[in-house]
Amino acid sequence: MTSRRSHPRRSNGSDAARTAALALTALLAAAPCPARVAWAEPGSAWRSPSRGGAGTLSGSPNLIDSSGGVTIDWAAGTLRASGGAAADLRMPSVDLARPGALRRAHAAAAAKLRAALDALPLGGTTHLAVAEIERAISRARDVDVQYQSDGGAVVVTEVRFGDWLQATPDASAAPVALSVAAMHLGAAPPFKIGKHEGRIGAATYAHGSAPRAANPHAARLDHAGRLSLEGPADLVEKLAQGRVVIYVEKVQR
Repeated sequence: MTSRRSHPRRSNGSDAARTAALALTALLAAAPCPARVAWAEPGSAWRSPSRGGAGTLSGSPNLIDSSGGVTIDWAAGTLRASGGAAADLRMPSVDLARPGALRRAHAAAAAKLRAALDALPLGGTTHLAVAEIERAISRARDVDVQYQSDGGAVVVTEVRFGDWLQATPDASAAPVALSVAAMHLGAAPPFKIGKHEGRIGAATYAHGSAPRAANPHAARLDHAGRLSLEGPADLVEKLAQGRVVIYVEKVQR
């Protein structure tokens, strides 16, 4: 008498869920992780453990910082975060599971970006208002999407400097160039032109002297931490609403 061959045990939903979660964790772990940089308290310098704390960088500094799963690129003027979500195994098919996973992955990345925007140094001691943060989050875009075979998703979501403004800067317009000897990085530093004061709408950075072709405006930091410069009356509006590239010879950290 021969014994019957036992059939393989059918995996239940919890086993499948654990498998999907493990696969998603492995995918997120495989993504490149930038060097961690601690975000500074309001009004203080950013600190990098690899650079031994605050100080003035000479040579060609790295204009990329990261913390809390968010990477800030001061040259490109972007904040990026990744988010992942496992598939809802109650859905009848992989194709139907993907939209929900994509929404949850986007929400996870947006939560990281919201926290980063709240801590983002603008310049001096200023930070974004709640309404500005929510406006920027509403404009966040997924720049990379990876789907898992079971319907899960991993996304990279981006917010651009200036997404917090009511009218985002015209990307096709030539940016206003400023030149300053040394300063801390700030996404929208305060400025003063004569009796007029304001906050730059969105600032990106380049290391070194500004090229003549950029027609740079020379600026210096005053006692209040503002970028003080001279220029025509319409420059005030351009700085407040437009794009600005700040050429810095020494980036202070």
